[in-house]
Amino acid sequence: MKIIVKDEIGTKLLAEKIAPFLHPNLCLLLEGPLAAGKTTFTKYLLQFLGVTEPVTSPTFLIMQQYTTKDDIGVNHMDCYRLAGLEPQEEWKMYFDYFSDRINIIEWPALISNRISSKYEIIKITIKIGNDQERHFNIKNNNPDLTAALGKEG
Repeated sequence: MKIIVKDEIGTKLLAEKIAPFLHPNLCLLLEGPLAAGKTTFTKYLLQFLGVTEPVTSPTFLIMQQYTTKDDIGVNHMDCYRLAGLEPQEEWKMYFDYFSDRINIIEWPALISNRISSKYEIIKITIKIGNDQERHFNIKNNNPDLTAALGKEG
């Protein structure tokens, strides 16, 4: 499903629609070029999940962890810096934190084929359009989410 948002307010409204469908043992994969809005989108998702602390890009730390208002753990991971590291040594430790948490993963290409089948996957690719416009291509297997997005998408 493709959804075009005209500005950051549109990104916030889209995040508001998707946030209720995020739950433990789900991986939200966010792809897109630099400055596409992956972290901005994540900030809004976490806001709607009741995270009150500042949400920052995990690029330098690789993974930030938060807790929702319902006491659900959220991993916000950026795999960009994993390129060149040995998967068996450095990557594996991050998967130890995935279970029973919501996992939001930016730049997921390096690890997406290693994510266990026990996780529900939502894949969002963001492309930059004209001015502030963003094109969100959303792939998922949740018919309720598809229906909720289809109301305006």
